[in-house]
Order: sequence, then structure tokens, then C-alpha cells
Amino acid sequence: MLDPKIFPTRRRFLASLGAASALSMAPAHRALAAGWPDRPVTIVVPYGPGASNDIFARSLADLLSKDLGQPFVVENRPGAGGFTGALSVVNAPADGYRFLLMPNSIASFDSVMALDLDATADVTPVAQLATAPGSMVVSSALPANTVQEFIAFANGREEDTFYGYVGVGATQHQLAEKFRKLTGVKMKGVNYQGSAEVTTDLLAGRLHVQFSTVSAVRGQVEAGELKILAYTNASSAPGSPPAPTMAEAGVAGMAETQVWWGIFGPAGLPPEVVTPMNAAVNRALGDAAVIDTFAKNGAVPTPRSPEEFAAAIGSAVASAKEFVEFTGIVPGGG
Repeated sequence: MLDPKIFPTRRRFLASLGAASALSMAPAHRALAAGWPDRPVTIVVPYGPGASNDIFARSLADLLSKDLGQPFVVENRPGAGGFTGALSVVNAPADGYRFLLMPNSIASFDSVMALDLDATADVTPVAQLATAPGSMVVSSALPANTVQEFIAFANGREEDTFYGYVGVGATQHQLAEKFRKLTGVKMKGVNYQGSAEVTTDLLAGRLHVQFSTVSAVRGQVEAGELKILAYTNASSAPGSPPAPTMAEAGVAGMAETQVWWGIFGPAGLPPEVVTPMNAAVNRALGDAAVIDTFAKNGAVPTPRSPEEFAAAIGSAVASAKEFVEFTGIVPGGG
């Protein structure tokens, strides 16, 4: 865990300087924003290259460059589950030249990981990009073809049913625990280092269920090795394998916890930057090539206003806190 005394967030740093000092910075940022952008803009992806976050950033960067007239450069800055890259944006000047693209895991930094980054205070919501329906996945060999059949199967095993997840408090972990809470099903979680290991053990029968995005398991589902019992969102993504939603399967209340991606700026980013950036991102999300890229990664573009995105962040933060209370995990305990 990073020491907050050595790596303070901008919120903590400004608080140490005092409110008057923080206020004195605002006019300078607004003056700089008047002609924004007038030089290259960086989009930080706090993970390595090649995964969905990186793919989404690069699919948008070219269109944003053409639309706003300045280069948009993607910078991969992995580390600490996304916290390292996120912190580099939180602590950047609020002038519109450094943005963060990451999923809803940012909402878990504070309450789950005990890291000093409050998604409702330390960043400015700029634009929501997409959502990805979660899915409840089991091996094709498992004797359960519906959610209710799985519940009966699990409850007949005397707490000998296991699910896999990657990272305490990750969306897949939250989905599994919410399912357990809503249904009373008897199952235990196993934390893995990577999603490929989860799928391997699911196929081998060492695990019995996982909650995952469709893109992570599409190959095995299409090969007939895994089966999707239900989608956790209110609907599935276009082109996804057929399956009911959780609500249709008799388990209401799962759709509130979902995977999404968004673009953030440092706290205090002025509207002279937020408004044109949000508009440009939303235009890019309507591009046919971008829609296709997102679909191949199991995501559906969801253009929103900054205010609507802020509401989604608030909901994700509340879900993370509820998860901590229900599971009794020790924040930052791993």
C-alpha cells in the first residue's frame, strides 16, 4: 500500500495548504482553459497495453485529436491496481491536459482498498464511456441450466460451492457477494491473480461459478465449454449469447452493480474544459468504428452528461461501501 504521507492526493495536499491557497489557483486554471486545448493532451490508462481500457482509449484518441485539433496521447501507467496511474491525474494541474480513463474500480479505492482517493471528491467526472453487462457463468458440465437450478445445486452441497474472482472488491467480487446476499446461496469466494486462472479452474471443476464480463468468456461459451445462466444488467450487449437477465431469472437487485468505464480529470477542472471534452467524447461514442470496437470487447457505449456520470460514480461508491459492510472485509486487507 502506498503511504499517503509520501503520495498524497491533491485533496489532502490542498487541505494542508489551506482553503485560501486552493482558491487562489482557480483563476489561473480558468484563464488557461479559455483557449483549451492549445497543446497535446494526455489520457492516462492505469493498466498495461492491450486490454479493454487501453483499446478504448486508443479508439477514442484519434477521433478526439481530429475533433479538438490537438494530439491526444495515450500513456499506460500501471501499478497498484490502477491507483498509481489514477494518482498521477489526481495530482496533476486542473488545466485540461491530463485525463484518466479507467473502469468503475476507481469507486473502490477508498472504501475497499483503503487508498487515499475518493472518487466523489478527488476527480472531476468528465464523460462516461460504456457499460459491460456482467454474466453468471458456469461449466457446461455443471448440472444446472438456470439460476434457480444453480441455487438448488449450491445449497445441496453444504457450503462446498466455490466462486472465483480477481481482486478483493472488484466488480466480479461485488456481484458474487450481492448474489449470495440476495439469494442466501451457500458459496465461498477464492481470490485469484488473473482471470485466466479463474476460467481454468472453472473448466476443471475446482470452481463452480464466476461472474464475468461477456468478452472474458465469449470464446469458451461459443466453444460449448461454459454456459451463461444470466446477465446481471437490465439487458445483454448486442450480439451476446442468449440468456435471461437476473431479474427475469428471479433475482432482482443485481443491475445496480455493473462494469463501466469513464474519463476523469483532476478535481476542480473548469467547465471550459469539461463541457467541450464531454461533447467531443460523446460524439466519438457515436462513431461506427468505435461502436464496433466496444462491442468486440463486450461493451455498449453510454454517452452521458457530466452530471449523469457523477450520479453513476456516486452509486458505485455506495455499492462499494455496502459491499464492505455486508462482507465484513477489512479495507486494504487484500
